[in-house]
Amino acid sequence: MRSYTRIAPAAVAVATCFWSVAAHSAVVYLDQFEIKRNGGTFFTDGFGDGNPPPNAPNFPNGQTASYSVFGTFVAGSEANGLLRLNSADGGLTQNALGQDRRNLHAALNTNTDSSDLGTGLKIDDTIGLTGLFNLSSLTGPLINGYGIRFSDRAGGVFNQMAELDVRFNPVTGKVEVRYILQDFVTDQVTVRGLADFAPPNGADQILLQLTRPDTSNTNFFASYSYLQGGNVLGGGAFEAPISLFQGENFVRAEFHAFESLPVPEPGTLALLGLGFAGMAAMRRRRQ
Repeated sequence: MRSYTRIAPAAVAVATCFWSVAAHSAVVYLDQFEIKRNGGTFFTDGFGDGNPPPNAPNFPNGQTASYSVFGTFVAGSEANGLLRLNSADGGLTQNALGQDRRNLHAALNTNTDSSDLGTGLKIDDTIGLTGLFNLSSLTGPLINGYGIRFSDRAGGVFNQMAELDVRFNPVTGKVEVRYILQDFVTDQVTVRGLADFAPPNGADQILLQLTRPDTSNTNFFASYSYLQGGNVLGGGAFEAPISLFQGENFVRAEFHAFESLPVPEPGTLALLGLGFAGMAAMRRRRQ
């Protein structure tokens, strides 16, 4: 009981910090994740087997597929043909601007050998990626959202990402659809498309889409559609593309949910410091 009493202040401080994080998590359900290559179906996951990522259905040719996951898809997160993404289950990371984020993502494992153009998603392929999400309420108060992206992720290192998200913007207090380039080489985030999130009455899903339709250039375009029962009710497209294949001949497809991390108030930091000081004193006494 004595040890519990001494540790309690630090535990309370840590819980306070993480309560703030959990209060603005993005929770969304992904219905389908699909990739097309050169006009044919390259991969489809309808999340119907109850085994969340890193598990994945086979490729159409029967080859085994899997995801690389950052964070944890908890038991039961895949059920009834839907995958539940909760950004609170993600790992700590930073965006290209060096801003702290909590991110839960799954990247389909595909070939990243730039010299092998016959496999994976390569520079000589037309490529399309779609993510079909159930409409989800994003209320803030901090940045949080979900989306799809192409990246040149390999071995945990990446240079650029083309990312299409639905996110809460704390500056405007609105939810928006945003197409951005995250460049980790230049430490920049460039907005290529921005629109209000405005689903028509009756819409129950949003389809996010990234396409590279022409192999004569490296341009990837973004669009989105609102659906009701599988029927398109409206949507939009962004004219400005993002150029990938910058120094490599491959991309990988991902989906994710994310949230920004709050800056603890001075009182919370002081409580956390006192708690850890108490723990350090307890250790010295034991030694």
